[in-house]
Amino acid sequence: MKSVFYSILLLLVLPARAQVMFNVNEKAFFSKQDLVFDSLSTKWEEGAFLGNGLLGVMVYRENENAIRFDLGRTDVVDHRPGINPSIGRARLPIGRFVWRASSNIREINLRLDLWNAELTGTVYTDNGPVQLQVLVPATKDIILVNTTAPRTGKFFDWEWMPEKSISPFLTLGRDSASKYESNPDFVISKEAHINYNYQQLFVGGSYTTAWQENNSTNKSSLIITVENTYPADNSKARAKQVLDEVSLTSVPLLINVHRSKWHNFYSKSFISIPDSRLNAFWWIQQYKMGSATRVGSYPIDLMGPWYKPSPWPKYWWNLNIQLTYYPFFSSNHIEQALPLLKMVDDHIGNLSKNAPAPYHHNSAALARSGPYDMVSPVRVLKGNDSTGASSASFELGNLTWLLHVYWQAYEHTMDKDYMKSIYPVLTRAINYYLNVVEKQADGKYHLPYTYSPEYPKGITRDANYDLSVLNWGLKTLLYVNDQLKYNDTLAAKWKEILGNLTPYPQDQLGLRIGRDADFSISHRHYSHLLMIYPIYDINWDQTANHDLITRSLKQWESHDEAWRGYSYSGAGSIHAMMGEGTITWKLLNEMIDKGRFAVKPNTMYLEAGPVIETPLSAVTTINEMLLQSWGGSIRIFPAVPAEWKEASFDKLLAKGGFEVSAVRKNGQTQFIRIKSLAGEPCLVKTGLTADVKAYGKRVFKVTNQGGDRVAIDLRKGEEVVLYAGAKPLVFTMMEAATDGKSNWWGLHAPQRR
Repeated sequence: MKSVFYSILLLLVLPARAQVMFNVNEKAFFSKQDLVFDSLSTKWEEGAFLGNGLLGVMVYRENENAIRFDLGRTDVVDHRPGINPSIGRARLPIGRFVWRASSNIREINLRLDLWNAELTGTVYTDNGPVQLQVLVPATKDIILVNTTAPRTGKFFDWEWMPEKSISPFLTLGRDSASKYESNPDFVISKEAHINYNYQQLFVGGSYTTAWQENNSTNKSSLIITVENTYPADNSKARAKQVLDEVSLTSVPLLINVHRSKWHNFYSKSFISIPDSRLNAFWWIQQYKMGSATRVGSYPIDLMGPWYKPSPWPKYWWNLNIQLTYYPFFSSNHIEQALPLLKMVDDHIGNLSKNAPAPYHHNSAALARSGPYDMVSPVRVLKGNDSTGASSASFELGNLTWLLHVYWQAYEHTMDKDYMKSIYPVLTRAINYYLNVVEKQADGKYHLPYTYSPEYPKGITRDANYDLSVLNWGLKTLLYVNDQLKYNDTLAAKWKEILGNLTPYPQDQLGLRIGRDADFSISHRHYSHLLMIYPIYDINWDQTANHDLITRSLKQWESHDEAWRGYSYSGAGSIHAMMGEGTITWKLLNEMIDKGRFAVKPNTMYLEAGPVIETPLSAVTTINEMLLQSWGGSIRIFPAVPAEWKEASFDKLLAKGGFEVSAVRKNGQTQFIRIKSLAGEPCLVKTGLTADVKAYGKRVFKVTNQGGDRVAIDLRKGEEVVLYAGAKPLVFTMMEAATDGKSNWWGLHAPQRR
């Protein structure tokens, strides 16, 4: 992104030919999206959150005259085998620092500055105002809290409050602690200038919180780190090393590098829409995505690096991680998804062992939930019923759906390295299906009893959940086999099963849960609709399927008693596919506002504990209002509400490896810019109302494909601008006009609402 100053400068020096200028002052634009805290409450979900992809801190009130800083680190987990992973392999608490004012706190005025990824502001006490700056540097695993008082003297104290190292599943009373031998007590010590809280684990390894406080006249700095090691027990030594590398003179440079990293992160994509609340929400989720994971770190679990006692203290594979990661691709942050891909690549052995013993040799699977090493057994057998089995162990589709997320890295870049990486594990996931399908009297292949996630009576033969991912997996393997010329001996079997697979079960109400289960009970999960979204095997381009899609969606929506936040974003995405932007917009606002499961003031979302996927899933839906790329075509503003007369986006990523930008003004698309990263065929549903013209460094051929769809002969590395009517001197990327409101999110005094 370029500032307004540079845009004007370029206009002065460039020749008089069409250009695309980014006419947005980023700092001013971002300031309107910031979370503002006129006060702080004692609720985690109303606090200010910061993170660097591994370490996280949540800032909120301890009590009337104290502020707490809850610490989290994604990989601080227990490592006990042989017991419920929610106990033995769970996220563990670390503790918190408490800033205790030495006099009454009269007022708090804080701002979570998205542009610089730091919390700044003032705490007003009876003794005077104390300025606060908090950040988690992008390039150093520390938490930095700087304070400035109006003069020397005692304004506050820091207190460290460690927490017992025990699974939150037990502290919340979800299981008995009798089977759980306690971790050793933590040990607090001080050596030279560094304080330590050392926590050894019962089965080996340890984690250590270390901190030092530096004071100079009226300024002070608290520098914190958390180090975690397993199976080695050297976290204390590593924590010391981290703090020894930080000095008062190095902190300014650390902050500058941190800000630069974040500015570069935000430059990857941009949107501006007239709904100022939803616009800010999108940008805060981008910040959340950048704070929650990073290259070389860990995938995001349900809470990210911001720890809170939760009944969901590990990874969930039947929806949560999928919805968490879809927005990374269209938002042009594929690098942030690499830890997820690496997790899959590194654990093919465990995924294979998750299948029943008869299938270990060629299969892979993943049940409902589990730890980072992906140990989560499935017990679907050919012809077997569900007697005595947990529904979790009958969820056969989870791994294949997760691999659909993995596949987005290929589709959005066309980098064949991703294709090569996914092939072995996708082959094993589909082999499991090949092991259990059976050709029956109708000449069709049928699935045995599996479970459609979350549906109360979801154990059924021919579950649509499984048929959706099986169809996708077979087609994808055949495509990869052809592209890479593998000549796999299984290809003939894939073709045969694909050509003779039983149709998706349906009835007069639409798509069923499966062969033995109709859709008649409220269902928050859209597991039975995956073939519509996000797989698009049944889609709105297929006019013959309009009635089926409409009936199925109506039946799901008419039973919304059990719906949760992601139900609204999922339904919104289906309506977006149908071009019904106003309904999508309505559903997103319902998701934000809906009763006790509403999105919280800091944009977190809770169902007994944090479930990070729900707010992030809304990013995918918003992106799909602006840009869609399924069925081989790029669609520009395919689901923008008629009420949105203006909207713009820059460098959102489309399948086929295209960076796409567009501006809408006065209810019409003004121009579209497309850059090809891979040289794939470029088909665009432009939305332009007149003949499409192309501008670039050469003369581009634009071929009308019918309606407003055109083909452009765009080569790898090239960029083209599409428009209709007279060619302007400058194509300008700008903010959309809004209602003038700003800083929707945070914790506001009543009058601000």
